[in-house]
Amino acid sequence: LSMAVFPGWTWPLLVIATIIVLELINNMILEPLLYGESAGVSEVGLLIAVAFWTWLWGPIGLVLSTPLTVCVVVISKYMPQLDFIGVLMSDEPVIEPSISYYQRLLAMDQDEAAEIVEEHLKSHPKEQIFDDLLIPALNYGKRDFVADRMAENEQQFVLQATRQIIEDLDVFKTEYGSSPAPAAQMPTAATQAPEGTPKVMIIGCPVRDEADELSLLMLRQLLDPLRYELEIIADELLAAEIIDQIAGKKPDLVCLASLPPGGLAQTRYLCKRLRARFPDSKLIVGRWGSRTDSSTALTDAGADRTANKIIETRDHIIQLSQILPPSTNPHQADRDPRA
Repeated sequence: LSMAVFPGWTWPLLVIATIIVLELINNMILEPLLYGESAGVSEVGLLIAVAFWTWLWGPIGLVLSTPLTVCVVVISKYMPQLDFIGVLMSDEPVIEPSISYYQRLLAMDQDEAAEIVEEHLKSHPKEQIFDDLLIPALNYGKRDFVADRMAENEQQFVLQATRQIIEDLDVFKTEYGSSPAPAAQMPTAATQAPEGTPKVMIIGCPVRDEADELSLLMLRQLLDPLRYELEIIADELLAAEIIDQIAGKKPDLVCLASLPPGGLAQTRYLCKRLRARFPDSKLIVGRWGSRTDSSTALTDAGADRTANKIIETRDHIIQLSQILPPSTNPHQADRDPRA
């Protein structure tokens, strides 16, 4: 239109320059400020993406830079192989402690990983360390090993370092202090079981591997040793061997540990076998670190309680121990002198 109205090339070139300037202001200033936060992309990341798409496709890339960047970030959240893109472009201010801890393990730096645990223990109770740091690291390790992004020796280092840190947690707590344990777990004079009262016998069953066994070691540390005895069986046993061991020990509670990803089918199968063999036993399943709700599937398979956090499992054990027969329930034994 400017070429038809005005003589010469001055005004048409000014119009073209104005459009280019406005487009640059829109893509490099307004869109990062207005859309960056809602899109989950940092302002700096969006500016870098604008420069990249413009260099790649010219004016077309400049116009489409924001929607293309958002699409790439969204796709990366659902594809484990591209999760590094989400980390680079995210607008989150700091990295999560669990990721930082896991990165130290991947670097085979157990000392710095232990320092992260110690630092976290200064401001969080001991039971939160498991759900915030150790359990997520085991979940990440399983995921990366299944996806062939972790060598076997790296996986073994993660497991061995985690086992050592679990054993050292009491030392960390003594040195740095921590928030007090819940009242239900504190062994005071009023709540201690009388001498000679049998403990609640619990059998812990790792469903698949050593990571499941380590999670049961964490659960053992959350239980009052004066009231509960958690015996963990080997992780390499078959379902029939697990059932035979449980039959010989006759526990009050059975706790299955199955860390994701995967393992739901094996857990449901073992639940069905245990419920068929021990219809009156209390069965708890811990799918610790799982982001999906599998409680319905596990309850249908025979589980009495399920939990996605190790603290919830501890609470379920305390609640179920209240309804055990008086002869084996230390809580009821306190109230019943004939027990």
